[in-house]
Amino acid sequence: MKSPSLEETAIVFGTNGRDLWATLCAIQSVMAHNPHTKLDFHILHTNVAPALQLIINELFQTTHSHLTFHDVGQKAAALRLHTHQRWRNECFYRCYLPVLFRDTAHVLWLDNALLVTGSLAPLLNRFPQQAGIGAVADPVAQILRQHNVPIHTLLGDAPAAGLPDLPLPAYTRRHLSLSRPEDYFNSSMMVLRPRFISPSQINRCFTLATRPYLCPGTDILNQVFHDHVHLLPERWNFLTGKLTENLCLHLPEHWKKNRERERLKRCIIQFPEGAKPWEDPTLPGASHYRRLSATLEQRLSRIAPSLIRTLCGA
Repeated sequence: MKSPSLEETAIVFGTNGRDLWATLCAIQSVMAHNPHTKLDFHILHTNVAPALQLIINELFQTTHSHLTFHDVGQKAAALRLHTHQRWRNECFYRCYLPVLFRDTAHVLWLDNALLVTGSLAPLLNRFPQQAGIGAVADPVAQILRQHNVPIHTLLGDAPAAGLPDLPLPAYTRRHLSLSRPEDYFNSSMMVLRPRFISPSQINRCFTLATRPYLCPGTDILNQVFHDHVHLLPERWNFLTGKLTENLCLHLPEHWKKNRERERLKRCIIQFPEGAKPWEDPTLPGASHYRRLSATLEQRLSRIAPSLIRTLCGA
């Protein structure tokens, strides 16, 4: 089985409608750094108006790109009746990928709170032929485990909602059944081969959605797939931001050195906490976001009035 190519990969995003502009900027970042490559984009959503879909489709239907909207609102709403109160639509999107794209050879899931800064072809070349899921180990989770942070502390003002009062290492081992907590992966970027993911694994994801979790979408995926994930270099999902960078100063020395090497080669940057680059111009990647946003504005001005930016929830 040959390595996947970008041309035969579904590149998938999810949006609640209010963060649609960030999603479009993320799509624009893929296009900007993968020119002359045929790109197959998909947006999972629950409430993007049909008229807005038409305008956005016109924007991204080019000689080298194609965009498809998938309204999964009914399925998400039906499932929501049977899920825990911390479950969100973005959890559903990630767990539903192997179902919706069952007949697709390869799927690349990208969160809308990230930006692509390099070619994605090497990422797919690093995805082993026998792997069902590829993702990046989460450095922030590693730090929080290292310092024995109680999970109730991480919830802030949010209610515990049935979660055990445990330090994070114990939660990871007991609640998620991870024998190697350091392999806990971040699900904001994932490469998947849907045919390698069984119906029983998918069913288990949705069965576990009834239970309380700290980060439901990512925690459930880790619990179900931790033995089937190929861990990729950090450059493919480089977490950054003021709090993240401060926390990463406390990583074990070997991980910290590797992180600095990966920083120089980063091809995807993610903003996991607090302010995003469209809100704080001092954040890493904010200037890149502004350039992408300006490009989108210019392209949209040719086909739609400036009101489109408001409709996209900017």
